[in-house]
Amino acid sequence: MKTDDLILAAHVRELAAELRQQHAYSTKKEMDTRLPPEQRESIEDYLAKYRAAHPIAKFVPEALQKLEKVSELIQDYLKANCKK
Repeated sequence: MKTDDLILAAHVRELAAELRQQHAYSTKKEMDTRLPPEQRESIEDYLAKYRAAHPIAKFVPEALQKLEKVSELIQDYLKANCKK
């Protein structure tokens, strides 16, 4: 593997982890609005169950799409602003 490939893989994994975390918190928040206070679980317990049920690989396609969009925006910006 080339260094660029490793860097891209690291970015994808980092973005996928962030997407999973955002989804977990929004799901927890949504559940808490529906459950009575005595049935709510701590964020740590919820996240442990969530991580087991939703592996990070599930979020990789979405992360790749987001990186692709960012890449396109950067390329458009460079084309528009770096003309000599």
